[in-house]
Amino acid sequence: MRRLLLLLPLLPWLAPAETRFERDVLPIFTANCFSCHGGTSMAGLDLRTAASTLRGSHQGIVVVKADSGKSLLYRKVSEKLMPPPAFNLKLTEAQIETIKQWIDGGTLADDAPYEIPAEQTKRFEEEAQPVFAARCVQCHGKNAAAGLDLRTVATVLKGSASGPVIVPGKSDKSLLVRRISSRTMPPAGAGEPLTAEQIDKVSQWIDNTRLKVRADQFAPLREAFTEMENRPVTEKDRKEWAYTKPQSSPVPAVKNKARVRTPLDAFVLAKLESKGLTFSPDAPNVALIRRASLDLTGLPPSPDEVRDFVADTRPGAYERLIDRLLASPQYGERWGRHWLDAAGYVDTGGFDNDLVGMELSEGMWRYRDYVVNSFNNDKPYDRFVVEQLAGDELVDWRNAKQYTAGIRDSLTATGYLRCVYDRTDPDIVNLPGERFDVLFHLMEKVSTHLMGLTVGCARCHSHRYDPIPQSDYYRMLSVFTNAYNPWNWKQPKNRFLADVSKQEEELIAKHNADIDRPLARINEDLQRLRKPYQDKLLDAKLAALPENLRADAREAIGIPEAKRDDVQKYLARKLAKALAVSDEDVDKSLSEADRETNARLQLQVKTLESYRRKSGKIQALWDTGPPPVMRLLQRGVVESPGPKVQPGALTVLGAASDFKRPPETPEGASGMRLAFARWLTSRDHPLTARVMVNRVWQDHFGVGIVATAENFGRMGAPPTHPELLDWLAVDFMQNGWTLKRLHKLIMTSTVYRQSSRQPADENVAARKLDPDNHLLWRANLRRLEAEALRDNMLVAAGKLDLRVGGEPVLLKPRADGTQSLDPAENDPAAKWRRSLYIVARRNYPLQLLQVFDFPVMQVNCTRRVNSATPLQSLAMLNDEFVVEQARALATRLEGMATGDGPEVDDRRIDLAYRLVLSRPPEPEETKLCREHLARQREVYVFGNTAPAKASSSALASLCQMLFATNEFLYYE
Repeated sequence: MRRLLLLLPLLPWLAPAETRFERDVLPIFTANCFSCHGGTSMAGLDLRTAASTLRGSHQGIVVVKADSGKSLLYRKVSEKLMPPPAFNLKLTEAQIETIKQWIDGGTLADDAPYEIPAEQTKRFEEEAQPVFAARCVQCHGKNAAAGLDLRTVATVLKGSASGPVIVPGKSDKSLLVRRISSRTMPPAGAGEPLTAEQIDKVSQWIDNTRLKVRADQFAPLREAFTEMENRPVTEKDRKEWAYTKPQSSPVPAVKNKARVRTPLDAFVLAKLESKGLTFSPDAPNVALIRRASLDLTGLPPSPDEVRDFVADTRPGAYERLIDRLLASPQYGERWGRHWLDAAGYVDTGGFDNDLVGMELSEGMWRYRDYVVNSFNNDKPYDRFVVEQLAGDELVDWRNAKQYTAGIRDSLTATGYLRCVYDRTDPDIVNLPGERFDVLFHLMEKVSTHLMGLTVGCARCHSHRYDPIPQSDYYRMLSVFTNAYNPWNWKQPKNRFLADVSKQEEELIAKHNADIDRPLARINEDLQRLRKPYQDKLLDAKLAALPENLRADAREAIGIPEAKRDDVQKYLARKLAKALAVSDEDVDKSLSEADRETNARLQLQVKTLESYRRKSGKIQALWDTGPPPVMRLLQRGVVESPGPKVQPGALTVLGAASDFKRPPETPEGASGMRLAFARWLTSRDHPLTARVMVNRVWQDHFGVGIVATAENFGRMGAPPTHPELLDWLAVDFMQNGWTLKRLHKLIMTSTVYRQSSRQPADENVAARKLDPDNHLLWRANLRRLEAEALRDNMLVAAGKLDLRVGGEPVLLKPRADGTQSLDPAENDPAAKWRRSLYIVARRNYPLQLLQVFDFPVMQVNCTRRVNSATPLQSLAMLNDEFVVEQARALATRLEGMATGDGPEVDDRRIDLAYRLVLSRPPEPEETKLCREHLARQREVYVFGNTAPAKASSSALASLCQMLFATNEFLYYE
């Protein structure tokens, strides 16, 4: 006792010193963290002072005073997630412990971040204090619940035991505002929530609070736009053709009225006649039916369809053909593919930069099917667009007891907004920079696809060419941040909805729980039945080991991996394979009686499992919480926020004011995307109808009236027929935004029905005046897209599976760096499905498709660009799929024309031409093909091939030759 008393004066010296920021923690941060969280303050987190550390990041508070367990900063460093492993910087255990002690000790520091001038105290007493006095100080006054005292400026700035509750000048980053806005404060039972007026008063006080800060603190954010950021949009800007509302011009008069079938013809012919030109003759019926079939369905007409159309001399035969094709389920697949290009559709997540490792976005295919069905049902285009931008804000899905087909469709439609590159799934890159990249990509897709504008330049500065100020860019970006909220982010792996309501999910869970109980009992019975056999088989395998090793080996493989010590891990790794007892081994060792019992129990398990219900996933987009306050990013840099912006759109397009929440918006949604969609599909909008009409024209003629479908701005191509484009746009809107009507209007015109072939001695003037056919004096020769090329070979071979919709057919990598189709075991025929249903990868499409210019989906593809390369010729000669379809076509021909001899050869040649090229061969072609078959038979027989096999191989060679012809690859 005396010895203890002698030590008492020394205890202050023996006790550990308090952990302080400047002395103990700052050196750790300086050495390991300042490359990202020093002057650059990555994600808004500045670790240079205690105050800036306590302020947190753009994601919220990272340090909770006196509680390291709840502190994100400590969790990141203790779990070795920070510093990122890629930086090759590792904190020692002692350094991690120091950070923990600093947090648990109350985050002691010497720095004093703020000086409070008298005028700021006065403002607080006039604006915020009355609200706090009326509603908050009962708990957060003298008693200071949670350490928070709201009676003075100083105590409010001090914050709570968990850290700061306000960020001066930034209400959007202040925890206090978040809590009162989300109605979590005052807590339930402590009175009514604060009114909107009271919340506004507190927010305004914070936003207008200006405190003197030390030099190493954050500078106050600027709240006013510069002239360059908010460059005025002039009346001259508004008068440019792309930014004015489309007007329907009178249909022009023409000399050659006999060639005018629709108003389109008059617009085009008037321009031709002004140059002394006219239309080319109509295409032959055989060429016309192939053109129409490929344009509307992507598939060739059958020989019977060609024969019937050519023989139909009744009036309206061609119009009936168009109606039949538009009614085909394959129409939606063909035109759905065009839309999916511009939507940037993929089935995979992330960047998809690994040929072998493919991460599927489960359920994404539902969006593809939604698009196909919408085209087949001729859904009005304005509704189609609104659903994809704001389907979740059209229906009250949150409160629905049961999802109707309409609710499910509306949610699925928002998959349009999910088809963007998002690499934030790994936590290491779930950072503000990567989150904003998703929004930047979304802006690029929506603007180039739906608006025909390239707005990306305005991300960093006001657009150099088009009247798009930088402030407008961020107003439009803010439309999407209620769902893609950079400060309340959902990673892709968590961003999905069930395809059933919450109530239905609960019923499914209860149903499955009712199955689990008897299932567990049966599995216990199975285990009891099989365990003696398993043990006996294991004993036999252990007997092969040295006796002194058997007990340890049995123990090592019998306990969970996580509980094994180092010796047991070693034994398990070395002996697991040798000691493994398979289910098949147990099945073989069962007695006759136990085998019957085992089979009965297994059948019961299988039967019960078949009754299990499950929900699917919808890759949807929806508002994730209270709207964030968004700011313009100076130079497009996340760490350089500028003035606040409100959701809106482009001023030059008539969106000068911010968006207001539509009254029909359901509970839980901000309505900003719905307001944007309504504005975009308004009949007063200058671009929406023009852009879609131009896109349809492009996909019928190979080039749009505006050749740059993604850019109607000053740097885009001017329209070749502006009056026609506007007439079509107005007609499109006035007639219910129906695409099928638009197709028929275009395809029944003389412009569309012209021949692409020109005799050598005619139209010399047209070729000289307009060699690129901008005036449309003839039809353009078109090449099959990659998918149509593959699908057309399957049609000719008689293999195409015409099932519509469903999960994608997967791809599997091969050793040579290529991929092959990998259909499910229970559906081997899936490998013959249309190319639309092959899993859509961002970077690694099926190689045959890639060779023929299938787009790589970095963002989206607004127009396909065809190339002509040696690889394409080599693919048609050597690709396994091409060879296989040629053989299948040969087999089909042999079944259609049996026997041997010249007449049979001629019959097969005729059928081959009709199936591959949709026409009969010319006499000279028949002669050349007959000679080819004879030579090839001789070659194969000379190589010791049986005559019957040689004949089949020669026929397959002819079929492959037809696949490789320009006439198959192109259509008139």
